[in-house]
Amino acid sequence: MKRIAQTPPRHSGFTLVELLVALSLAVVVTALILAAFLTLNTVQRGQIERAACLDTTRLLLRQVADDLERTFVFPKDKATTFKLVRGAAASNAVFELAFVRAAARPGEDDLRWADVDRLTYRLVEADRSNLTLCCLSQPLVGPGALLPAATNHLFQGLENFDVLLFDGKEWKDTWSVQEANATNAVPHAARLTITARHGGTSHTVTTEVMIPISMRFEPPKQEKGKNIRDIH
Repeated sequence: MKRIAQTPPRHSGFTLVELLVALSLAVVVTALILAAFLTLNTVQRGQIERAACLDTTRLLLRQVADDLERTFVFPKDKATTFKLVRGAAASNAVFELAFVRAAARPGEDDLRWADVDRLTYRLVEADRSNLTLCCLSQPLVGPGALLPAATNHLFQGLENFDVLLFDGKEWKDTWSVQEANATNAVPHAARLTITARHGGTSHTVTTEVMIPISMRFEPPKQEKGKNIRDIH
């Protein structure tokens, strides 16, 4: 009786070489997916930060514009003089924009209880393309008038910030009182331009604001021989 030779059964599975190749492919695919995820995350984060930077510059311009719209002047009172100076005249700053703002308190309709503050917006240059905008606030009435001005750093790291004032005929980069009796001289409008850099991208925002001439307050005149309380 003949014996038939039987071949040993082959075990199903992967060889060591096949496992190494599969592992290498898995590592490469995982690295590609991770790199794509990190790139997408970086781009998305950059867009969010750029949008936040742009929103901050717009809010900053809106704050300065709101203050200018509430400009308050009083005849012959130097404390309410409106001025824009640059260079050495600006205490070694790029520029100083100073004026008085009268703003009603929240929920208060009586102007007699309004906050009257002397504001000084000062642009300070730490180095090129690195500017800091500060606001010095000094109350003109109440107990706060006896205290030093409070300084608030509004934005640090600006690339540019500029103010131009319109006198009704042309735009000017300075504003000063030339005549002793003209301390209530106020420009008709202001043009504000701000540039902020985020990474390699710069964002420039410009706005123009009207400065109401009707904010000039004249004291009541007393008629000769009459008490001011009797004048109706």
